[in-house]
Amino acid sequence: MGAQIALYPMTDRFVDVILPAIDVLKHTEGLDVSNDDLSTLLLGEVERVFAATRDMFAAAADHGAHVVLNALFSRGCPGDTYCDPRLGPPQPQAADQAPPPDVLPRSQGVSGVRIAAQYSLYPLGTDSYMDQIYRVIGAVREHGSFTGSKNFCTRLDGDADTVFGDLYRSFVAADAAHSVVHATVSAHSPSTQHHTTTGELQ
Repeated sequence: MGAQIALYPMTDRFVDVILPAIDVLKHTEGLDVSNDDLSTLLLGEVERVFAATRDMFAAAADHGAHVVLNALFSRGCPGDTYCDPRLGPPQPQAADQAPPPDVLPRSQGVSGVRIAAQYSLYPLGTDSYMDQIYRVIGAVREHGSFTGSKNFCTRLDGDADTVFGDLYRSFVAADAAHSVVHATVSAHSPSTQHHTTTGELQ
């Protein structure tokens, strides 16, 4: 799978936040990392991509400034630029290949700082996409970080392990040829004290 991520620290010392966070990604075993002036691309096994993104954001949040992450996770896209078009579309998982674990591996280095996220799940290439979305969000309700639904997305609150765990769980639970999760994650927002939950999933 792959992810396009961009980190936005709300501080004039943003370089001191961004570059060490990117180093966390570059020192993650089994992960291909490349970046430009807009975003950083991660390629690797699904649990490695989500765990590395979690650890990177936790490292950035440790600085104490308001920091925001914009992330687009994708698996199975037939137009992935790193695929050789001569090989055709990505092949389905082999029958003897182990599926991703149900739970994202925990990390000793993850900060205990409270974070918030809003995300949208897109199971593409299937007529039952709404059934899948309702099923996945229903399962996320049982894991503690679900705090309500907003227009077009679901809100999660908790520590980095819990929130990224539910993002990962939602992504791997989608049964579609091409699955996408778009997430915005925030830590230390000055508006946190004014937050009120917007309601339940209809």
